[in-house]
Amino acid sequence: MSDFTTLQLQINTGTNAAPVWTNVPASGAGTGFELRWSDVATAGATASASWPFMTRPAATAMVNFLYDFSADTTSLGSLGTSSNTPIAFANANYLHSRINYDAVGTFASAPILTAYPTTAHGAVTRGDNSLLGGNTTDTGATQRSYLKGNMFGRGVLAGAPAAAPTNAPVVTDGATGAVTPTAGANWATNYQGLMSDLDYLQFPSTPAAITADNINIMLALFTGPNEATSTYTNVISCKYTFV
Repeated sequence: MSDFTTLQLQINTGTNAAPVWTNVPASGAGTGFELRWSDVATAGATASASWPFMTRPAATAMVNFLYDFSADTTSLGSLGTSSNTPIAFANANYLHSRINYDAVGTFASAPILTAYPTTAHGAVTRGDNSLLGGNTTDTGATQRSYLKGNMFGRGVLAGAPAAAPTNAPVVTDGATGAVTPTAGANWATNYQGLMSDLDYLQFPSTPAAITADNINIMLALFTGPNEATSTYTNVISCKYTFV
């Protein structure tokens, strides 16, 4: 059988009540075609090379605003009512993002959601103070990624989420290895740090063969006073095998 023709991250650029699912350009699609987080909601027409720096906060904090850029200066804001002005992340906006896939491929295992430092999909060193590696003071004694995710326990064909996860994300969220939501209409109880093959989210089952569907997820980014300064170009990834 074939691999998927389309397996893509989508961001809701409409509202929680009336979602508009916008594709995130695939890695390598072109300069400036990417998701970008910021602490300001006014950067929707800003080129990648001019992206505003963030000042490291005195205490850990969420990076509230997420943009989906389809060209270097063209974006739509997360939950931005189809404008380029995102709204601040809120756990209540549970139709945040999703993994969309077509009916061409067949999963051979339960798909995984995680993040890697670059398109090389290399390892992360836990506690190296990077965005994905985390820091003992900021993200916990077992260091967790500053990037958090949650996953719904069934595909949209069985029923999309109708309520938010039990707990909003916090900077210390994470568990070593896989976090798997209970199968059915369930989010994972707590958010998971996305840290390469060390910490990740795993769907509770192998999805049905040659069946197009969507898996709802949520993404939240934090920063802190001990995070290493850098221009981060991490890659959010859906890892899977197919037959």
